[in-house]
Amino acid sequence: MEKMRSRAFVVTPVFLLVTGIGAYGQDSPPQPPPPSVRATPQAAAGQVSPCPKIDVQSPAGRGGGVREGQPLTFAANISGGDQNVTPQLLWTVSNGVIKDGQQTRRIEVDTTGAGSTREITADLWIGGYPGECQAQVSATVRIIPPASKADEFGELDTAKENERLAAFAAALSQSDDHLYIIAYAGRTSPRGHTTTALRRMRTQLTASGLNAGRVGVLDGGFRENAEYEVWIFPQGAEPPKPTPTVDRKEIVYPKVTSTPRKPAKP
Repeated sequence: MEKMRSRAFVVTPVFLLVTGIGAYGQDSPPQPPPPSVRATPQAAAGQVSPCPKIDVQSPAGRGGGVREGQPLTFAANISGGDQNVTPQLLWTVSNGVIKDGQQTRRIEVDTTGAGSTREITADLWIGGYPGECQAQVSATVRIIPPASKADEFGELDTAKENERLAAFAAALSQSDDHLYIIAYAGRTSPRGHTTTALRRMRTQLTASGLNAGRVGVLDGGFRENAEYEVWIFPQGAEPPKPTPTVDRKEIVYPKVTSTPRKPAKP
């Protein structure tokens, strides 16, 4: 009798184990999906999602950019989510320096030097919410570098001048920058010297393939000798300013004397 009771006790657990296998349909209970495919928590009916909606914006991003050296702001918009959470914010910028607002929803950035890469990207990292919530957002603003002097030369023969200008036209074909030429007449240059020279150079640049709308010219006044400056001028940048060294009032053109006409012979 004791043996029979013992044998029945052994069979019962085996039966239960087999029943358990049949209920799952596999050798072990089902596992949760891997983190890479696990869905972001969804709010049940009548409940608010624990994850907020977050984006970063900058007024300069809607205006085509900001000139290097001007202040730039980025602001975070955070709405919804668990109202009991105090967001933990950390900003980083790809260029420039954060002057004010770190760990707040609005930062001010010093853009000095950022024109070298022509953009600043601000990344905002958000902590405090569930791990499945969005943790990082960013925004990028175009930085407009100042105009830069690329070349300066005096009077050249036609072939060398054309070669110089053709090289600039070829270089600018790889960008959307403009080219700006400032011409200075010398003390002894003839009247209309800069007008003639600028017309000639602009014609050569367009003949070399540079669109006329991307070529700016300026009469810079007077220097001791005739000189020319070539500037690279990004769209939106402040135009370069001429630097004459001789006051226009000091320039005296020779008087033009007319030769009296001889009467026609009868």
